[in-house]
Formats: sequence, structure tokens, C-alpha cells
Amino acid sequence: MGASADNELLQTWITGWTACRGYEPHDDGRTTSVLLTDQQNQTEHFLFEPDTERFLELAQETKQDPTRVLTVVTNRAQDLMDAAAPLHMRVTDRQQSLMSVDMHGQDVEDPRAPGDGLTLERTREGTCRRVTVHADGLLAARGSVSVVGDYAVYDRIVTEEGFRRRGLGSYVMRALTAGVLEDDVTTGLLMASADGRALYEFLGWRHLADVFVIRG
Repeated sequence: MGASADNELLQTWITGWTACRGYEPHDDGRTTSVLLTDQQNQTEHFLFEPDTERFLELAQETKQDPTRVLTVVTNRAQDLMDAAAPLHMRVTDRQQSLMSVDMHGQDVEDPRAPGDGLTLERTREGTCRRVTVHADGLLAARGSVSVVGDYAVYDRIVTEEGFRRRGLGSYVMRALTAGVLEDDVTTGLLMASADGRALYEFLGWRHLADVFVIRG
């Protein structure tokens, strides 16, 4: 069983993602848009599995606005990108993945640190929980998770340069999970980069839909 990709699931992810980043989502009836206040006030518009006509209409609007980005969650990504080829737009990311996991199978215990000299700090702001890991006083890794109903939406699982391939990504994920399970969530949700997908699959997450990003 588990989650299935649909527009409602995308809206759940957007709600959790914006909660931890301090953004405000806006539904205009065609897309959900988010003003990226920490990225030169660009506006990111999200679409779930649009038909080709609707996608091209919104792609053309995106091409005309240099501050606008269009993110599409779909299982026909190549078909849509091919359809947009005559517009000569930039596909800035074509390898993201919407992923989910059954939280009932996740470990409720705090994970053991994968090395010496590591300190773990937890903070909480509203629905958003954050974890930071320091190695001998230096920031080594971090991540956040927000609760939206029965869902735990993970975001920005980052290991700093110089601390990678030490198991810190898994450590952060497990630390976030141990904390958020206190809220009786049933399903985990995240948007993975191509680099992050292997880690999440290792932790039991499954791919739901492809995600690509285009701009003018």
C-alpha cells in the first residue's frame, strides 16, 4: 500500500515544504505558486500531471517571465519536455523524484552517531523540526521535517562538503524520524535530487513520480 502520486499528495508536500522554509503557497486555480523569498524573489509554480495543452500554456507564460520557474510532477516527463522543445526553454533539473515511505517501519529510537566528535542538536518551530550535526564544532549536516496531518514532509537533508560519505545523511534522516514519530505520522514524503535518491531508497523510500523544472 502506501501513498500514491496525485495532486492532493503534491499539495501536502508543498504545505510541509513551505512551512519549514518560511514561504507562503498560493493556489490561483491553475497552479500552486510559491514566492521564493530567499532566492531573489523568484516564483515557483507547481503542476501535477498536466495534459500537454495545459503544460504548454503555462510553459509559454513561464518563458515570458524571467523571475518564474515551472516545476512539473509527472510520469510522462520526457513527453512533456519534448513538447516544450520548440519553446527553447531551459530544463534546469530533470532528475528529481517525489518519494514516500511507510513510517510504521521506521526506527523510533535515536540513531547512534556514525563517528566520534559529533554533536546532534534539535530545534522546533511550529510544525517544523530541525536537526543539525556538528563535527568538532563545525557544521557537518542538517535537515528538517514538517508534520502535515498524517504526513511527515522532509526537506533540505544536506551534508556539507568535506563531511560526505560518512553516513551523516542517514544519521540526520533517522534522527528526524525518531523525533517526528512522536506525532503519530503514517507516511513520509520528500522531493529527492538525483544524488539523494540512492540514500532514500537505501532507507526504504520508494519513487512515486518524476519531477522536472523549466524556465525561460
